[in-house]
Amino acid sequence: MNLKESPCSIEEFDRFRLGDEAAFRMIFEFYKPQLFNRIKRVCSSVSDAEEILQEAFVQLFLKRQDLPTIESIYPFLYVVSRRMVVSLFRKQVVRQTYQSNLATEWAEYEENLQHHIENREILRLVDEVAEHLPPQQRKVFQLNKLEGLTYTEISDEIGISKNTVRNHLVSACSYIRLRFESLILLLIFIKVLF
Repeated sequence: MNLKESPCSIEEFDRFRLGDEAAFRMIFEFYKPQLFNRIKRVCSSVSDAEEILQEAFVQLFLKRQDLPTIESIYPFLYVVSRRMVVSLFRKQVVRQTYQSNLATEWAEYEENLQHHIENREILRLVDEVAEHLPPQQRKVFQLNKLEGLTYTEISDEIGISKNTVRNHLVSACSYIRLRFESLILLLIFIKVLF
């Protein structure tokens, strides 16, 4: 298409500016192939190019009274379509960034959830194993490891010496460690079999 060619006469352009559908159709058919090819070269999909083309002509129709001459039609269409292509690219970049961030956050969430579940399961197993400890050892273990009390605080609360607290804690931890080693070996054995 030669840009010096005119899509319509001055009378048809005036009718277009007044909203005449036939004059608009003539302009549309004249500029559509050139503009579509230009848009399609930079768009990633034909459907995006078609959508931009359609919107550019909608904008042309809406702003038709602002156009001073026939020669201003193509520059108007070109600028509008170029802005829309840039906007589309920005949206795609934002969408890709969002999807990437969402995927990362989801993976972190899944990992945190998995750790949380594993920690709860470990605590449940520790509680279950601790149930087999003698009552005083179990009490010392729970106060220290699960509630975070110091030897002195436990000593004051239960009424035993700090050395007795330490001895109970060492015995309880040794027992629990042995039970967990047995469980781990059992799990490895089961995994190997199945």
